[in-house]
Amino acid sequence: MSLSSEECSDAVQPLAWFIRLPEVFRVHLQIITEKRAEYEANLRERREKFQEELAEYAVQLEEFQTLGDVNEIHEYLRRARALHTRLDHAANYVDQINKEEEALSWNTTHYPVSDRLAPFLKLYEVGVEWSDRLEEWLHSPVGTHDPDIISQEVAATWRTVYKLEKGFSDIPAAKNVVLAVRQRIETFRENLPLVQTLGNPGLKERHWEKISEVVGYPLRADATTTLQRLIDSNLEDYLSKFESVSEAASKEHVFERNLEKMKVSYVVVVVMVSEWQEMELVLKPHRETDTWVLSAVEDIQFLLDDHIVKTQSMRSSPFIKPIEAEVAAWETTLAQLQEVVDEWLRVQATWIYLEPIFGSPDIMAQMPEEGRRFNTVDKTWKDIMKSVRQNTRVLSVLEVDKILERLRKSSELLELIQRGLNEYLEKKRLYFPRFFFLSNEELLEILSETKDPSRYHQISLLDINLYV
Repeated sequence: MSLSSEECSDAVQPLAWFIRLPEVFRVHLQIITEKRAEYEANLRERREKFQEELAEYAVQLEEFQTLGDVNEIHEYLRRARALHTRLDHAANYVDQINKEEEALSWNTTHYPVSDRLAPFLKLYEVGVEWSDRLEEWLHSPVGTHDPDIISQEVAATWRTVYKLEKGFSDIPAAKNVVLAVRQRIETFRENLPLVQTLGNPGLKERHWEKISEVVGYPLRADATTTLQRLIDSNLEDYLSKFESVSEAASKEHVFERNLEKMKVSYVVVVVMVSEWQEMELVLKPHRETDTWVLSAVEDIQFLLDDHIVKTQSMRSSPFIKPIEAEVAAWETTLAQLQEVVDEWLRVQATWIYLEPIFGSPDIMAQMPEEGRRFNTVDKTWKDIMKSVRQNTRVLSVLEVDKILERLRKSSELLELIQRGLNEYLEKKRLYFPRFFFLSNEELLEILSETKDPSRYHQISLLDINLYV
């Protein structure tokens, strides 16, 4: 077999590439080596430059160890925050450098400069925050700020400064700042009894009049009566008398707040009653009878459930004592209404089912005892519905004479009627087993029309093929 020159060339080409591969590898390995060396040199240069920047930051950090004038603490904080921002950027740059070092299998370099700034920054932030808060408290009208919150913030700040003090034991200048901040806190803390007493939110005009009598000159809780002014007035000698006035004001304040809550509770009761005043029963005529039945009870039931929950919640409130009798009476009304509605719907459903059954003379003749009982229930039902139609307001049903008692009695009679009816139907099925193929309604229809020659249920009773 002979090969063309092109086929020979194609066959030789892979071998030629295989022969050239070592040279290709050598050339590209040289390129990689040169590029790696170039990249490593660049990384070393950037690390050295970055270390120079960190050296500058370290110098600035050293300066913070010499800053000891607490009056310049706002300036210290500004400088610390500026350095902190630069160190944050440096930290991000450190992460980038460490990733490149790991890619080159170098040991990662650590730059702990930012950790050294943290305690100084914390000290300045706490000192400035305390200074600002103190300025706000001292120059606001007395009573503007809750004394309890002031006491909590003073205690929390003192604990923070106390912990910071331990970290600066070897740095005299910084320790001086810590001690100065702590001294300011402790100085103000001595005035907390005055803050608690005269900053009481329960103090009213009548209480300030008593305080004025104690000190011998007018004192009013107005825009000019700041905490700083009270401290400067040297009122410590009157503190015990102030405390008795303040304590009475606190008790009165609690009573007033409770009274407001009780008023709200009373308003809620009034609103609930007014809602029921507007709620009316929906009645509709029942088939061709001369009586009516209750319809659309969903809104009534929803309002009942809502008001029962609200009333029970009010009963558990500690502020309900002055109107407890009214709320208890209202709760009783709602409970009675719930019982009436439940019993009403139960009787209505059974009456609607039995009314057409005992409307048949045949059934009445076959079940005389149950028939008499149903007549009793039927009369009671129609009397109740007649009374309800005269006033369809929901709450007025409670005014119907002995309505709950009559409905319960009717419910008991209806249970006896249904039991007797079921026993009667079972006897009929035993006499003629084919009746087991019929429902109660179908069987009652047959029994109520014994004189009618029509055989409506013959197909159900007998196995008849209509298509033969």
